[in-house]
Amino acid sequence: MKPLAVPAFMLILFLFSSCRKDHNNNEQPQKKPAVEFISMKVDGGFFVDSLTTKSFFQRSSAANSLLEIEGIDTARGKDWAKVRLYVRINLGGHEIKKGVYDKVASGIDNSIDWQTYADEIVLKDGYRASGSNQRHPDAPFRIEITRVDDIFVEGTFYGRAYGIKGEKEVTEGKFKIAKEKIEKLN
Repeated sequence: MKPLAVPAFMLILFLFSSCRKDHNNNEQPQKKPAVEFISMKVDGGFFVDSLTTKSFFQRSSAANSLLEIEGIDTARGKDWAKVRLYVRINLGGHEIKKGVYDKVASGIDNSIDWQTYADEIVLKDGYRASGSNQRHPDAPFRIEITRVDDIFVEGTFYGRAYGIKGEKEVTEGKFKIAKEKIEKLN
């Protein structure tokens, strides 16, 4: 019986040590974009979603169409339950094309929105960077579509966003969406 006691004891020790949970690990997992995503830094904090919500392409007038890309980052912050990430591009025509979309001469503005929610429904705080911001016409703002092919639409963006509580810098914004997942409304 003694010869089996030592190996059995070693096996039990091995099993318990490999299953032990590390309660001292306070690090958050690194958030990385999926193949399709929208991401941005807001005042240095990184937010990303793998486009779990729908994106839309729709005519806004006889001369223009809009591309709307939206995501929800569900990683809870200390002051919010989720964050809405949103980019709206006034295409100046009815086709998605590579190019820079900043200030618009007329029609619906280009915009970048960052909104926090206290729970699933209640809006806590919202900020918008706009391509036709009358109050802050010199604020930095730019959306660029860098890739359009048969499969993907891809781009970058940044701007100074304004809300009731002040302003926030939106930097390192990126999006990539499969064309087949852009819902055409009209």
